[in-house]
Amino acid sequence: MMKHSAENFRIKGFDGGDAVDLISLLTEEWDVLTPTALGGVINNLSSSPRDNADAIKAKYIIEAANHPTDPEANEILAKKGVPILPDILANSGGVMVSYFEWVQNIQGFMWDEEKVNRELKTYMTHTSNIFLII
Repeated sequence: MMKHSAENFRIKGFDGGDAVDLISLLTEEWDVLTPTALGGVINNLSSSPRDNADAIKAKYIIEAANHPTDPEANEILAKKGVPILPDILANSGGVMVSYFEWVQNIQGFMWDEEKVNRELKTYMTHTSNIFLII
């Protein structure tokens, strides 16, 4: 697949596997479903053939994409008892590290990797604790 992808700049057409459509992929039985690229993929777009919130079978959802679950789908999944780690927590580490880089640049600092990881852990732990209280 890597060779095919490098030669064709995509995996479409690769004959070593089967293509799976997005709806089927999202509605498989997963322990953890992690939408990672597009927003709005878990939705309840009343009367839309892409409406899939009722069909989600995952035990947990980690929103690694920005806003992958629409508000109506959130309500449906909450009623089904599916815990969702929201995008603001799940994908915020990269945003925080970008902020740290900005701070270093404007203040003329240069943190080593250990300092960056320590700061990231502090912010993520604090934010996660707030989420757990809610």
